[in-house]
Amino acid sequence: MDKPKILSTGLEPVAEDGSGRITASRKTLHQNILGKLRPLPLQYHWTVWYEKHLESSNYDERLYILHEDVADIGTFYRVYNNYPWQKVKLRDTVHIFRKGTKPVWEDPENQKGGCWTFRVPKTQSQAFFHEVAILCMANEFQAALEAEHDHVLGISTSVRFNSHLISIWNKSGSNPKAIKALEDTVLERLSADLRPLSTRSYFYKRHDEHEGFKAAVEGKGGPTSSGECDNRP
Repeated sequence: MDKPKILSTGLEPVAEDGSGRITASRKTLHQNILGKLRPLPLQYHWTVWYEKHLESSNYDERLYILHEDVADIGTFYRVYNNYPWQKVKLRDTVHIFRKGTKPVWEDPENQKGGCWTFRVPKTQSQAFFHEVAILCMANEFQAALEAEHDHVLGISTSVRFNSHLISIWNKSGSNPKAIKALEDTVLERLSADLRPLSTRSYFYKRHDEHEGFKAAVEGKGGPTSSGECDNRP
């Protein structure tokens, strides 16, 4: 099977938008976050996964680990900057999840959760995912949920025909205050040029609202994930 792999070039290029430029507001956000993270390891360790869009119940065929332990921001950038993002195929998904949690509905941490999913134009998708990843690992999202005793478990980017579906998974899908707090934090902390122009371009959905959830949790179907949060191409 042709699996995109991480290249170890030792280079650390700056993540840019589709035009090759990085906006001033985005650069400031990156500097603020990286300045906070650089001296210390991340509070949580993260695992990077790749999920192929296959009709298969075999985890080894569909879901595999790209990098098992992202413990600091330097490791994240070695993974992120050396990954061939342009080779991610239509309907395939890359996940970054807390270590120990699989990016599937049937994982015990996910069963009662849900996710915010944003439909992002291809020209902005890489910059959007990059910012969401940094905000997630820097605990910016988690801090917004502390008062509600909820947790952000991971993020995903799934390729569609002319857009990407970028999802942020939380543990409690039945806590409207936590769900709203997460939405507000995403919209507030994203760079202005990346914020959704319409509420119609993003939505929240509990995992148990999806067709196939019950079969997946009961072990009667293949592994499922945010790659199936939206059935449109």
